[in-house]
Amino acid sequence: MATVEQLHEIRARKREQYSVRTRYTDARGEPVYINHLIGEDSPYLLQHAHNPVDWYPWGSEAFDKASREDKPIFLSIGYSTCHWCHVMEEESFDDEGVAEVLNRHFVPIKVDREQRPDLDEIYMAGVQLMTGRGGWPMSSFLTPEGKPFFGATYFPRDQFLSLLDRVHELWQERREAILGDADRLDQGIRQQLAPSAAAELPEGLIERVTGALLEHADTIHGGFGEAPKFPQEPNLYLLLEEIQRDPRPLAEQPAWPVARHALDAMLGGGIFDQIGGGFHRYATDRAWQVPHFEKMLYNQGQLADLYLWAWQLSGNPEYRRGCEQTLDYLLREMRSPTGGFYSATDADSEGEEGRFFVWRYDELADVLDAEQLTLCEQVYGVTRTGNFEGANVLHLPQSLDRTADRLELSRQALDERLGEVRRRLYDVRAEREAPLRDDKLITEWNGMVIAALARAAQALERHDYLEAATAAADFLWQTHLDETQDRLWRTSLNGVASVTAQLEDYAHLLDGLIALHDATGEQHWRDRARALLAQACRHHRDDQDGGFFTAPAEATGPQLLRSKSLMDNATVSGNSLMLPVLIALYRRTGDPELPPLIEGQIAAFSGRVAQLPLAGPVFLQGLRQWASPTPNDQQHFAEGAIRAVCRSEALDDERQRVMLTLTIQSGWHIRNHADDTPEASRLAIGNPSVWRETHLSWPAPERDPASGELVHAGRVTIELEASRLAAGPLTLELRLQPCTGRECLPVERREFVLHRVEHG
Repeated sequence: MATVEQLHEIRARKREQYSVRTRYTDARGEPVYINHLIGEDSPYLLQHAHNPVDWYPWGSEAFDKASREDKPIFLSIGYSTCHWCHVMEEESFDDEGVAEVLNRHFVPIKVDREQRPDLDEIYMAGVQLMTGRGGWPMSSFLTPEGKPFFGATYFPRDQFLSLLDRVHELWQERREAILGDADRLDQGIRQQLAPSAAAELPEGLIERVTGALLEHADTIHGGFGEAPKFPQEPNLYLLLEEIQRDPRPLAEQPAWPVARHALDAMLGGGIFDQIGGGFHRYATDRAWQVPHFEKMLYNQGQLADLYLWAWQLSGNPEYRRGCEQTLDYLLREMRSPTGGFYSATDADSEGEEGRFFVWRYDELADVLDAEQLTLCEQVYGVTRTGNFEGANVLHLPQSLDRTADRLELSRQALDERLGEVRRRLYDVRAEREAPLRDDKLITEWNGMVIAALARAAQALERHDYLEAATAAADFLWQTHLDETQDRLWRTSLNGVASVTAQLEDYAHLLDGLIALHDATGEQHWRDRARALLAQACRHHRDDQDGGFFTAPAEATGPQLLRSKSLMDNATVSGNSLMLPVLIALYRRTGDPELPPLIEGQIAAFSGRVAQLPLAGPVFLQGLRQWASPTPNDQQHFAEGAIRAVCRSEALDDERQRVMLTLTIQSGWHIRNHADDTPEASRLAIGNPSVWRETHLSWPAPERDPASGELVHAGRVTIELEASRLAAGPLTLELRLQPCTGRECLPVERREFVLHRVEHG
């Protein structure tokens, strides 16, 4: 146990690395109190390092103390940009009266949920079983063995003090009852987080899940559920997967209006930062107008990816704008000098929630001229009374296209005028006190951003995005991967990595590495992915029952259980994402060890999916992809030896040009397209009743030196033009036989679906 002197020595070393948050300081401005969190590298834990509460980090020291002194543990879980965490800190944890009770009767432990999502998952399950709801700060009371027996979320000070007295009284007088409650709750948590026995997946499962999503969609305001309203990105991923596979025009697909409504509503709502770009964490109202003003890195990565996909499906330039303005915000404001991306920014500044982002009418009148102010009223719904505590959260009551029509302006003219307004307001806003930024770098969330940047770089031809994705991936590989210890780290702060990675870190970084391989064609990204997967299997794979454990076996502190959860929440869970990641890696490598892993992953969670199919939408995506590759603009043949990438452009409303480029690895070739044999390479329109081929040209073949045959090898670009006959996407079918100098594989067929000429 660290002595007071040792704690002060740590404080002296870290003085410049964090800001002191406490009301108790001496005449020199030094904090009066210091606790065991001072040794941690989490911004959230350091926020509490000078509370009068004698906090401990999660670990054996705190639990040994609880056993030795026969005290229950008070566990508080939160994160650095959590508004109600700040409120409870100010009201209770930085209050000497509350601290005196906590320190006397309990062993207080603080956990950063962003560092230890495995602990958050376990104890959040307990809180939800007890109360029917969850949230942060999470407040739980545990036995010295770590079993919860009571919990909830935020408590006001007086209520919290009464609760502490009551729990202490029960611990002294009704111990057996409390321990019985703890055992029953422990069993409930285990049942919730352990996968069910394997089961046969019913026919039509994914169609029924998609139908349930459509049924529960908010047809008035878009998205899912009531207030507070979250983006629910995993549900949107599944819907877009199904839309991508549907050969019908977007206008005829029942899933497209639901996905489009959600995306339009968020992009036009206050949940999107109309001035600086990027998305706030959720909306407090059903209409997406007033956000909770935190900005989380994971929302940016997932939503940028979704808007890019929606743009590729529909050609709607607004979705491209949503993607680019989100990624541009990350590059401008959330990128560290190392190349990685910071975790989040707070909701509060200047002691008020949302102060940095909202505008009083008189403020706008002061900084804008009369014409610009009128434009703000017409475009962003600005009023004198506002829509948030007397101020305005800027939003789009109507789409920009409709607003341009109403103002009798071209869209280009409106964009130019709005650009001037946004630049002015951005500059003025930059002079305000900025919200706290959490500067730790999380592998999982960086993996999401790497994937989004790499895919956007390829689709939008943005080289700056590719450079940023490459730099972030290289940083993680150099700083978060310790090959000597066979270990991936979850977080780093100030260049120092710590906290053992969770399954989510492996899954999302794997997704990012695969996206970089697809964007560049460079094999070292694929090689890194294979090495990372091998490490994930060593530390997380359940070799007996299949699937992956969330936490490694040697995680710090007591573990009630090693969860194998499949639940997609605000982010895609590790086990859910591992299925499409394993499939993607297999399609690109042909590694014979991967199909057993894929089948084992499906079997391990088939029982849970059969019981709760909405729990893992991205897992369902993986089931689709294992049955057949998603028809899109990039496909792989011959276990990754041949990569095919489609690029298309609309020549006019009725004609489309496609450039399909094959990159064939050295030593491989495909049969000549002009051969009159079943093995000849063929590119044809897959829906000739909808599109008619008007031009098709292949490059000249070359003679294979070994066989003397005419073949295609190296880089092969095929050009095709087509005319529309009816409404619907252009579908192409590519058939080819991959060959080496020694053997030819069976003919392979892949489908490409190009939606971009439609506007849904």
